Amino acid sequence: MATANRRGSVSSRERILAAARELFAARGFKGTTTASIARRARLNEALIFRHFPAKKDLITAILRDKLDDERLARIIDAAECRNIPVEDAFRLVAQRFAEAFDPVFLRLYYHSALEDHVLAEAFYEQFVSRFVALVEQLIARGIKERKFRKVDRSVAARAFTGMLRSYFLTNELFPSHALSGDPTDVSLSFCDLFLNGVSTRNPNLNGTVKHWKA
Repeated sequence: MATANRRGSVSSRERILAAARELFAARGFKGTTTASIARRARLNEALIFRHFPAKKDLITAILRDKLDDERLARIIDAAECRNIPVEDAFRLVAQRFAEAFDPVFLRLYYHSALEDHVLAEAFYEQFVSRFVALVEQLIARGIKERKFRKVDRSVAARAFTGMLRSYFLTNELFPSHALSGDPTDVSLSFCDLFLNGVSTRNPNLNGTVKHWKA
């Protein structure tokens, strides 16, 4: 009986979180009520408060589950990879970034950012900042090995991650304007464009990146 109850409890929690993710992604945190989550999950609203005493606890649980997602860990592992050529490390990052794409969380994340919700800031600090910093280290490695030109590491890291992020954001928000082709193949194409831009083997791009001021 105890085992059955635990299974039921886990099932209810997962249904609540799945419903909350979908509704937060579609309507934002402020536009979603616990009653609507209960209807989507087909559960009594009181059961939500048994698992999550406040609505903000749902966001905390969603964030924790996302940060524990193995697909995100695989992106970090790729960015930390030091036993393969630096160019291959970038390609592995691009591939795993594509594999980890989560359209529901993407919408939820940007809704949270627009609402200035703590989820957006927390996810940025705990994953995005770490990811970008690791890409900076890959660029520094490429420069040290004289495979990359002497570029501004911070600018280059944001250029690389921004290309991938913009591609998936456009695909999700403006599907009629999405690039055709397999997302992994397209991500690898973006990656190769980036690598060609920073490579020391490109004779037309010598010197450092200039900083332009308005």
